[in-house]
Amino acid sequence: MKRVLRCFFLGAFLLLTFATGVYGEYTARNPLNWLNELEINVLGNPSNGNLIDRLTQFELSLTGRSMDDSLIDRLFRLETLLYSNRPHDTCLLYKLQALEWVLYHETLSGPIMERVEKIETYLYNQIFSGPVTKRLDRLISQIYPEGTIQANWVSVPEGLLVKVKIIDELSSINSKVGDQFKFLISETVTVDDYVLFPKGSSGVGIIKEVKKPSNLGRDARLLLDFVMIRAIDSTPIKINIGSKSSDLNRSYQLAVGASAAGMLAFGPEGILFGLAVKGKDRTIATGTEFYLQISESVRIYSLKDNRR
Repeated sequence: MKRVLRCFFLGAFLLLTFATGVYGEYTARNPLNWLNELEINVLGNPSNGNLIDRLTQFELSLTGRSMDDSLIDRLFRLETLLYSNRPHDTCLLYKLQALEWVLYHETLSGPIMERVEKIETYLYNQIFSGPVTKRLDRLISQIYPEGTIQANWVSVPEGLLVKVKIIDELSSINSKVGDQFKFLISETVTVDDYVLFPKGSSGVGIIKEVKKPSNLGRDARLLLDFVMIRAIDSTPIKINIGSKSSDLNRSYQLAVGASAAGMLAFGPEGILFGLAVKGKDRTIATGTEFYLQISESVRIYSLKDNRR
């Protein structure tokens, strides 16, 4: 009985240590993997050094100051700063994508720091120093009237159709179950003149199943789970293959011809398999386009499309 109680209290302690924070509860995550992910998204690659020194330098590059909170709280605050919109405080990724929309009418790919530098070079032919937060705020104050992004809360309707394209090549030879892959919005999606998903918005999927071609003539096939797509305000939204997108994909294939390079047939539950000779391994090429649909209704902080 004492052993059971010791295990219970140890488990409770660990749960409190890794599942709570200043903004509420969040899922336990490995701090090193967490920082690696944040650095890759912002800098392009993980930095060198020990965890604490890296975290301090990362905070300085984003905000210009370092925090004295716990390791987990510091990581959580940084992730919130990058991706979470709160009343009167929009996240860095939203500010960046709002700037990109005004300048390019699409969002760019790549690490956040690289994208900020591209905007500075595009506008001023030079790259500025200082934390990312101040550099973005300076750009917004100069690009938007009165330094304010004209935006509003808008609902993303369930079932909304979205055209996407694969950017990571997938193959029944090299792809493995559990592999992540990326896809992009290939055509901007708006509702009532508000931008929901700019062209170039990124999404993430996971390979759920890989079947090799059989000696009996069965095609190789891949079962893909399209996990989510990020809206213009960085909100992750669930997306999948549904009845409307499946019908549209079939019509799209008929329109361009079944033999078109890179075209796919869609089976039940998102199974994708090449239109090919029976019994062959298949590759889903980079740039392959098809339709998905939003599988949940979500409110996002959107941006007015002033071109209309």
